[in-house]
Amino acid sequence: MFQPRSAAEKEFAELMSKIRESERALDAMYRKAAGLGRQSRSHEGNLSDVSMLPVEVLGMIFKEVIGQSSACMEYQSSPFEPDEPEWPVVRPELLISHVSKYWRAVAIGTPSFWTCIRLYVNQSVDLVDLYLTRSRGLPLAIAFRQHFVCGIHPRQAYAADYPRITATILDHMHICCRLEICTNVPVPELLDGLGRSRAPFLNEIVLHHPRCNAREHTFSSSSFPTLTHLELGQLMSISTTMPIKTLTSLTLAGLPASGLPAATFLNLLSGLQSLSRLVLLDEVVDFDRSHTTDVVEMPSLRSLMLKPGPDISRIYLTGLMETLLTPALEDLVLDFTNVSSPREIHLFLRHLKRAAPRFLSLRHTTISSPFDGFDIADALVHTAPNIEGLSLSRYNVDSVLTYLTHDGRREAFPKLQTLQFESPRFDWDVVLSFLCKRKQLGRPLRCLKFKGFGGSKGKVLDRLFETLLEACLAV
Repeated sequence: MFQPRSAAEKEFAELMSKIRESERALDAMYRKAAGLGRQSRSHEGNLSDVSMLPVEVLGMIFKEVIGQSSACMEYQSSPFEPDEPEWPVVRPELLISHVSKYWRAVAIGTPSFWTCIRLYVNQSVDLVDLYLTRSRGLPLAIAFRQHFVCGIHPRQAYAADYPRITATILDHMHICCRLEICTNVPVPELLDGLGRSRAPFLNEIVLHHPRCNAREHTFSSSSFPTLTHLELGQLMSISTTMPIKTLTSLTLAGLPASGLPAATFLNLLSGLQSLSRLVLLDEVVDFDRSHTTDVVEMPSLRSLMLKPGPDISRIYLTGLMETLLTPALEDLVLDFTNVSSPREIHLFLRHLKRAAPRFLSLRHTTISSPFDGFDIADALVHTAPNIEGLSLSRYNVDSVLTYLTHDGRREAFPKLQTLQFESPRFDWDVVLSFLCKRKQLGRPLRCLKFKGFGGSKGKVLDRLFETLLEACLAV
């Protein structure tokens, strides 16, 4: 049976319309494929251009990338996922070694890219062995980080991991240049092994470990002849005599009401006369009301940072001032952001104002405190009159500069030349009034600095902000 001619023509027309639509769609896909092909060839050309660089130049580029990535990586604990490793950044050397054969050859052929050894429980042992093999005996930076939330018993859950980590560290101490151990799980066999190890290339030790009162740990010149920086957290029982002539930087972090006895603290510092930088975090020394007023003189100390914790005793900061004699101190950092009550700060400042000027050699001071900056500025004007540089946090900029702008403080900080802002949050009118006042007194500031915004757009914002600061100086 034949369809009418008109119906056949209509069906033919519809079919041809669908064919033309399919052809247009096919043409569009061909064009898209051609564009992607050009992009792919362009990418291969660019990659080949980079691959034409000499091995030395490409290695320098890779080193800069790896170095910046390592500098941006900060220690971050994972309280909600205790079994996860605490390394938030993907390792760039591994990514670089999987881009092309040439890049892989350069990366594997550069042992210095593989000298940072990360250790934690439940990790890939093969990856650790890979790094140790590719480092080819170069000095290593070994770091063991692991924290667990309360209620978890990792020594039972990861019984095989801690002996492996301990063996890895101790077996490579002879080529270790930096050692970091940050854990809230006791590993006594590791500490005992460190006390018996010799590390001729070790420059830095960072040790945060639960207290172990049964053991006394010492760091001697014979075992660590090149040690320059030592950081101890939770203040384990340590030897009161550590005659390390090379040690120039010491960081101590204590616990509230569990710091070192005053006599131990004095004996410890008296054996470290080469120290140029001292950082005291939380409550390092357990001063009691019966403690003696013995003094330890530190003639080489140039930098001192005090960052007390939230529950420090009333006499902790004043006890430090009575104990430490620093005739050549040039840089002082007072960070009170963690202190919960202003009472201890007021006692400390009152002590500074009542005593004779203690910091006559001081040239730069950093203040970070959520409490009133008037009292802090008043105490510093008395105890450190020769300050040339002042760094202020967002809490203190307005109050400190308002204090210094007052007519009654004409002689305050006559040598002040540099002012640095830790944050952009301040009153511009207060800053301008202070700058104008300094000009009227014939002691204008020479430099205004800003610490920086940070982040992906930080550099652009920093330049704009620095332009504003330069305009303020010109007013």
